[in-house]
Amino acid sequence: MSSRPDRGPSGASARAREAARLAAEQADRRQRERRVLVAVVVAVVVLVVGGGIGVQAWRSNRAPSAAVPATAVSEAPQQLTDGQPIRLGAAGAPVTVQLYEDFHCPHCAEFEEEFGPTLTAAQAAGTVQVELYPMAFIDEGSTAASQAMACAAEAGFGQRYYLGLFANHTLQWSQDQLLDLAGKVGGSTAEPFGTCVRTGAKAGWVTAINAAAERNGVTGTPTLFLDGEPVQVSGLTPESLQAMIDAKR
Repeated sequence: MSSRPDRGPSGASARAREAARLAAEQADRRQRERRVLVAVVVAVVVLVVGGGIGVQAWRSNRAPSAAVPATAVSEAPQQLTDGQPIRLGAAGAPVTVQLYEDFHCPHCAEFEEEFGPTLTAAQAAGTVQVELYPMAFIDEGSTAASQAMACAAEAGFGQRYYLGLFANHTLQWSQDQLLDLAGKVGGSTAEPFGTCVRTGAKAGWVTAINAAAERNGVTGTPTLFLDGEPVQVSGLTPESLQAMIDAKR
């Protein structure tokens, strides 16, 4: 007699159990694969986020680097008055540039990189005096940098310190960083600069600068005036800025 597959109830039950077993194995395998995939994705995210945090921490907390001006500009200590700007360049210069910036403003850093050499060269030539309004509205680092800038101006190395602040604009600006920068740009961390920074002596001056900017209708940075006339920064080039300065002489 030839054997035939069991088509009875017991055979159907066995096939059902086998199908259920296979389905359960497949479901378990898919679940394990999903867990592995999730673990891989989480690991990648942790690496990316952790790396980003690490880079940002380094950018914010590293020691400042030196900034060497392309053109030497003579400097002298100046006494600041609340609401009045820092003056960079010769007092008798025929052209005055009013410049409103925040040391943590990325667009201001870009402005300094593009137009700073033009303005510094004009100051060295005695044709331009910059009236600097270092505003502080972005964060605490802005305020700390602006206060230290005022301290540096009164100590007689404001121009070099200004360049150094923008050369390191990604720093959070702790007190130690601000003091360190003074030495890096050829200034001094001793009196009066050191005490000025440590005590926050220029906090009131920075507040007055912000108020003066508001009175003058300045709503963002960088904002530029040439002999009191507003200059559209968008579309400006170093060549066109130099042409405007030459036309005012």
